[in-house]
Amino acid sequence: MAAVDKMRILLVDDDKNIRSTLLVTLQGWLYQVTTASSVEEAAEKLKGDSFDLLLTDFKLGSKNGIDLLKIAKSIKDPPISVVMTAFASFENAVNAIKEGAFDYLPKPFSNAQLEYLIQRVGVLVNLKRENERLRKGVRSDFFAGQTSPAMVRLEEFVRKIAPTEASVLLIGESGTGKTELARLIHSKSSRATKTFSVVNCTTLAETLLESELFGHVKGAFTGATQDHIGKLEAANHGTVLIDEVGDLSLNGQARLLRFLQEKVIERVGSNTPITLDVRVVAATNKNLEEAVKEKKFREDLYYRLNMFECTLVPLRFRKEDLPVLIERFFQECLVSQGLSETKTIPEQVRKLLLSYHWPGNVRELRNVLERIVLLAKDREILVEDLPNSIREALRPRQMGGAEGPLKSLPELEREHIERVLSAESNQEKAAQILGITTVTLWRKRKEYGLP
Repeated sequence: MAAVDKMRILLVDDDKNIRSTLLVTLQGWLYQVTTASSVEEAAEKLKGDSFDLLLTDFKLGSKNGIDLLKIAKSIKDPPISVVMTAFASFENAVNAIKEGAFDYLPKPFSNAQLEYLIQRVGVLVNLKRENERLRKGVRSDFFAGQTSPAMVRLEEFVRKIAPTEASVLLIGESGTGKTELARLIHSKSSRATKTFSVVNCTTLAETLLESELFGHVKGAFTGATQDHIGKLEAANHGTVLIDEVGDLSLNGQARLLRFLQEKVIERVGSNTPITLDVRVVAATNKNLEEAVKEKKFREDLYYRLNMFECTLVPLRFRKEDLPVLIERFFQECLVSQGLSETKTIPEQVRKLLLSYHWPGNVRELRNVLERIVLLAKDREILVEDLPNSIREALRPRQMGGAEGPLKSLPELEREHIERVLSAESNQEKAAQILGITTVTLWRKRKEYGLP
């Protein structure tokens, strides 16, 4: 299993054999593990060191895991807590959750069950570390050096809206940086010290997606062998990004709408309301207005999510940002590989990078730079290190007597709109010339990053 880098675990169990077995297993998965056999011993270690995960037995002599959870919550940087128990009961689980436990693990459990749970904890640990980095004042590089009108406007918009409690809808093609922007919004809010979590609506089946978002109770569906806390509940007082929200089922949309209206959820299979305080940021690469017209997306939910809207303009429409992004990602790749930061991109390779249309946006750019750094680790970077897709796309082609790469329809449309707007500043007249409505023109300007 892929361990979270240097995850620090405090393992607490009064049974020496169980403690030793779990220690060997966790160390085999490359985690840093400290053990304790009592509440008192664990409390001393919590006060003297920093841990990412507290994995504790429920029954600890005359005391129990709840006593330890209370102590863990009181320290300056509390770990994520999971309670193991051979006395599994709904009451024990509820008490543990009320005291701040992330989840509970009924004994006996398999290595696969333990592995799955720690992988889930690992996601939160990574997010917690990123939030800590941001709290320490490390400036986000999301906007650094980008001078296109679209990014300048977006940076100002985020500066104003991030500190509020408003829902935000992020719109943009795949790879434009919606998740990174959501993290930035969270880091600049009053919730920055709390959890930031992501739910991707395209990766799970309908039942599993609703369970991931809202949680479920034991027996809610086949395979639901124990209660499960959803991402919204786990991120209480924090922020949740619902990525590709346009793929959420109509039933899931109804549940999400209720939460946005009442701040209340119900786990799948339960009628018990749970009140939460979570800020929701949603993201999509779909046209939700069209989905509303087609009855695939609830109109009331759309307007709830769309209290404020951020549009991320595709990289091909803000080529002025390319030089700084290329240099920034290149330097990051050099550092991550332990290479000299004096290594450079040859001019011929740089020209190809600047000329390419980047259909995969910022994500594709970063991946390409990681590729060429890895391939040319011990030598100079060559044109041949670039993916075939870039070299093929940029080969000169004969078109109407002129040589050059073919342009996409959106690129041609943007150029035409830009020419019309430069000749006619009146928006109504410009729309008439283009044969579209003023509303459509406004949307196109936003989509293409035009002033």
